[in-house]
Amino acid sequence: MCVVSMVMDHYHDEWGRRWVPDQSTPPWLAPHAPLVLRPVTQEEVDEFRRLLDRARAYDRRNNEPDCGMDEKRAALKLLAEQMGVDISFVDEEADRG
Repeated sequence: MCVVSMVMDHYHDEWGRRWVPDQSTPPWLAPHAPLVLRPVTQEEVDEFRRLLDRARAYDRRNNEPDCGMDEKRAALKLLAEQMGVDISFVDEEADRG
């Protein structure tokens, strides 16, 4: 597995867990509490970009394949869009070919 793939999986998993039950819901309604988003900070987006850049460099040095990145990239971009986070930089490597 290439490192870029692992980094994308990590952030998809991590940010996907940001939907949590609304804490203002009375305890007796907790199983039916609406979900609210714990926002992703700019620092987290910046960290993702730095890790992704380093992973891309590592993969290039080690001749790692693309690892089916189109599907992972699309899933992560959709999640980020739903969360109001700009991660357009995930397309940079794809644009370079």
